[in-house]
Amino acid sequence: MTASLTPDPHLVATHTTAATASVARWVAQHHGIAVQQCHLIRRGLNDNYALRAADGQRYVARLYTIRPRGEFNVLFEVSLLAHLHANGVGVAAPVLTAAGGMHVPLQFPEGPRALALFVHADGAVPDALEDFELTGHGLAQIHSAAHGYAGPPSRYTLNGHHLASRTLDYLRAYPDLDTGLLDTYHQLAARLLAELSQAESGLTRVVCHGDTHGFNNYISTDAAGVKTACFFDFDDAGPGFLAYDLAVMPWSYLTRKALKEPDAVLKERWTHYLRGYRLGGGQVSDADMAALPLFLQLRHLWNMGEGVGRLHHWGTSAMPAEWLAKQVDVLAAWQALDLRGWQPETAAPHAL
Repeated sequence: MTASLTPDPHLVATHTTAATASVARWVAQHHGIAVQQCHLIRRGLNDNYALRAADGQRYVARLYTIRPRGEFNVLFEVSLLAHLHANGVGVAAPVLTAAGGMHVPLQFPEGPRALALFVHADGAVPDALEDFELTGHGLAQIHSAAHGYAGPPSRYTLNGHHLASRTLDYLRAYPDLDTGLLDTYHQLAARLLAELSQAESGLTRVVCHGDTHGFNNYISTDAAGVKTACFFDFDDAGPGFLAYDLAVMPWSYLTRKALKEPDAVLKERWTHYLRGYRLGGGQVSDADMAALPLFLQLRHLWNMGEGVGRLHHWGTSAMPAEWLAKQVDVLAAWQALDLRGWQPETAAPHAL
């Protein structure tokens, strides 16, 4: 017989993954929804669960993880989504609790976390060129509709401190990181922040989605064959620069393909993405276009911060020191890119 073990009072939890039965119970308790099925989609920046109700309706429940950046931005996120949905923008609408709340506070072993519920977005990630045009079109609608947002403010702004300075703080805590590499990143961040300071007065400001890398929106097709874009995962949203929101898509492709320069596929996608943004009413100034390489680099620094700021959760293997060292050359190569030259005039626009 196995002896019963006394819980170790020195055990400290850094991240708890809730069982699907717990999530289903919380949604039933707080939202009044009879959950028929629940499964974990992914653990990561947050823990996301897919739910199917007894009436067939599908939802996604998000358990926000504790981040080093500070308190959850859930009030802003849910309020912004409700505003965008009410204005006809294709987003995964939030589902309020039975009591009218925007989220459910829950106490976990590692500390307080938040649970929010959203309507499931149907479709698939953008793939065809038309899909990227629709994605750009949808992003323009988000930016336009967000001008009228008057709800709870964001807890953070997507500025130089958020995108670069925080990452330096997290890198300082990285175990055994070479002091020379750390100094290199200090100089690199200082250069980027100086460039941003010089350029920012001429840049367009919007409420950014913050993470439009091509996998946070789906393209669905209705019975008549009409395609539409639906966006979700606004937990990185906040006031910031248009050039940053636009730069996230090409950054994602360059990063996933480990490219220092764009290939033909990215150039085509970018052309249609930018065209869709303009067809959706979005205005991109020459200053915004010129700043895109700067924001490619700032996005990369921000993403590093998201990884190295979670050493307690993901460990150093998510972003090894060797990988961090290689990114210095990547950032230097991206500094010389000119996204204004990725716009061939031969492709015909799709009907949106």
